[in-house]
Amino acid sequence: MWNFKYSLVFILLGCGTVVYGQTIDCQRPPQLVDPALCCRDGGRDQIAEKCAEKVLGTVNGQQNNGPPSMDGATCLAECILTTAQYKQAPKTLNLEFIRSDLTSKFSNDTVYVEAMTSAFAKCEPQAQRRLAAIQQFNPKQPKCSPFAAIVLGCTYMEYFKNCPAHRWTQSAECTLAKTFVTQCGLGA
Repeated sequence: MWNFKYSLVFILLGCGTVVYGQTIDCQRPPQLVDPALCCRDGGRDQIAEKCAEKVLGTVNGQQNNGPPSMDGATCLAECILTTAQYKQAPKTLNLEFIRSDLTSKFSNDTVYVEAMTSAFAKCEPQAQRRLAAIQQFNPKQPKCSPFAAIVLGCTYMEYFKNCPAHRWTQSAECTLAKTFVTQCGLGA
């Protein structure tokens, strides 16, 4: 449904840890690795494609002007969650529908369904808190509410941190990326 490449930029929190003799500095992320190469997700679907075309003006998955702006990414996330009927109110997810929809789409992969459903459930209250903080410091109403973008960013970060073994690619780069996001407090 949503692809990692559309994830929003995350704020890095300071901490340090060691992986395979290499020190992780949470202020300096390791070399970027496409999370989708490490942890296969459900892939893009028609909803994501149509929303990308509508919001970002893409054709056949190709963006016209590089990465989306913050407004573009926020509106894309809102379009995806609304069109998929995952968002039931401005700040609420329809978790029963999410589980049902994922179960129908991935009936042969209950582990994936459970990982994604758990991630959405964990991220909904986190997104509500972050949205309240954003609105407190910036009462100006943006074009699209950041709630959906916060939910999707958090959900895919949680999914990445708890990637099912059968969807995980064993490599030094992937292990380092997973350790970084887990140890540095990214996600919910």
